[in-house]
Amino acid sequence: MRGFITKSTGLLVIALLFVSQTFSFSRVDDQKDLATLADGFALAMSKKDKVWMDANLTNECMTYMPTGESVNKQSTIHAFTGAIYDIHKSATSNKSFMVTEMEAGGSADYTVEGSASGGSDISGTYRLSFKFKKTELGWKISEILVNGQ
Repeated sequence: MRGFITKSTGLLVIALLFVSQTFSFSRVDDQKDLATLADGFALAMSKKDKVWMDANLTNECMTYMPTGESVNKQSTIHAFTGAIYDIHKSATSNKSFMVTEMEAGGSADYTVEGSASGGSDISGTYRLSFKFKKTELGWKISEILVNGQ
């Protein structure tokens, strides 16, 4: 009987280690996916890629601008693809993400070169905070908070 318990305990420990490693790898993969979304958002702004933004923002996505204004998905796409902000260059750095099962949050610094619709220079580094939702198609951006320079 003692041998059976020892073997059972050993198998249980191995199973738990396997599950723990698998869970750990999936979190790392999720964080890579989120970093790819953050980088994609930077590229979409500079390329004025409405298709990428439409595909990677949830329909309920809200963006909170430094001015205090809250805008929905369509207004976000409109603003960041040239109608309000004409961004020529954008790059991310200092990316950090926290993942739960179906939601995640994080932030990244965006260094941009460009101007606002009135012609004022908006070049500088901005901290963007994100919320993400996992969908059947993968991770999507569900909320953006733009912090000023």
